[in-house]
Amino acid sequence: MGGLTDLDAKANLYRYLLEAREALLGKLDGLSEYDVRRPLVPTGTNLLGLVKHVASVTAGYFGEVFDRPFPNRSRA
Repeated sequence: MGGLTDLDAKANLYRYLLEAREALLGKLDGLSEYDVRRPLVPTGTNLLGLVKHVASVTAGYFGEVFDRPFPNRSRA
Protein backbone atom coordinates (compact mmCIF):
# COMPACT_ATOMS: atom_id res chain seq x y z
CA MET A 1 0.00 0.00 0.00
CA GLY A 2 1.70 3.17 -1.21
CA GLY A 3 1.36 6.61 0.26
CA LEU A 4 2.68 10.04 -0.36
CA THR A 5 6.25 10.66 0.60
CA ASP A 6 7.22 13.97 2.18
CA LEU A 7 8.68 15.06 -1.16
CA ASP A 8 5.46 14.14 -2.98
CA ALA A 9 3.37 16.05 -0.46
CA LYS A 10 5.65 19.08 -0.73
CA ALA A 11 5.52 18.99 -4.54
CA ASN A 12 1.72 18.65 -4.51
CA LEU A 13 1.30 21.55 -2.08
CA TYR A 14 3.70 23.73 -4.07
CA ARG A 15 1.89 22.96 -7.34
CA TYR A 16 -1.53 23.62 -5.77
CA LEU A 17 -0.46 26.97 -4.30
CA LEU A 18 1.25 28.02 -7.53
CA GLU A 19 -1.82 27.19 -9.63
CA ALA A 20 -4.15 28.94 -7.18
CA ARG A 21 -1.96 32.07 -7.09
CA GLU A 22 -1.72 32.13 -10.89
CA ALA A 23 -5.50 31.76 -11.19
CA LEU A 24 -6.10 34.63 -8.77
CA LEU A 25 -3.62 36.93 -10.47
CA GLY A 26 -4.96 35.90 -13.88
CA LYS A 27 -8.34 37.31 -12.88
CA LEU A 28 -6.70 40.70 -12.44
CA ASP A 29 -4.78 40.63 -15.73
CA GLY A 30 -5.87 43.45 -17.97
CA LEU A 31 -7.93 45.28 -15.34
CA SER A 32 -7.34 48.96 -14.80
CA GLU A 33 -6.00 50.33 -11.53
CA TYR A 34 -9.48 51.66 -10.83
CA ASP A 35 -11.11 48.25 -11.34
CA VAL A 36 -8.59 46.52 -9.07
CA ARG A 37 -9.13 49.05 -6.28
CA ARG A 38 -12.85 49.82 -6.51
CA PRO A 39 -15.07 48.37 -3.80
CA LEU A 40 -17.25 45.54 -5.05
CA VAL A 41 -19.41 44.92 -1.97
CA PRO A 42 -20.87 47.11 0.79
CA THR A 43 -17.97 46.25 3.13
CA GLY A 44 -15.54 47.93 0.74
CA THR A 45 -13.68 44.76 -0.25
CA ASN A 46 -11.84 45.05 -3.54
CA LEU A 47 -9.71 42.74 -5.68
CA LEU A 48 -6.43 44.21 -4.46
CA GLY A 49 -7.58 43.59 -0.89
CA LEU A 50 -8.20 39.93 -1.72
CA VAL A 51 -4.69 39.57 -3.15
CA LYS A 52 -3.19 41.21 -0.05
CA HIS A 53 -5.27 38.93 2.18
CA VAL A 54 -4.10 35.78 0.39
CA ALA A 55 -0.46 36.90 0.60
CA SER A 56 -0.78 37.72 4.29
CA VAL A 57 -2.48 34.46 5.22
CA THR A 58 0.02 32.43 3.21
CA ALA A 59 3.00 34.20 4.79
CA GLY A 60 1.51 33.85 8.27
CA TYR A 61 0.70 30.16 7.86
CA PHE A 62 4.09 29.17 6.49
CA GLY A 63 5.87 31.40 8.98
CA GLU A 64 4.20 29.57 11.85
CA VAL A 65 4.54 26.09 10.36
CA PHE A 66 8.26 26.53 9.69
CA ASP A 67 8.92 28.69 12.78
CA ARG A 68 10.03 31.61 10.63
CA PRO A 69 7.49 34.34 11.35
CA PHE A 70 6.82 36.87 8.66
CA PRO A 71 7.63 40.37 9.89
CA ASN A 72 4.57 42.45 10.77
CA ARG A 73 4.19 45.55 8.71
CA SER A 74 2.00 48.49 9.56
CA ARG A 75 -0.90 49.20 7.25
CA ALA A 76 -0.57 52.27 5.10
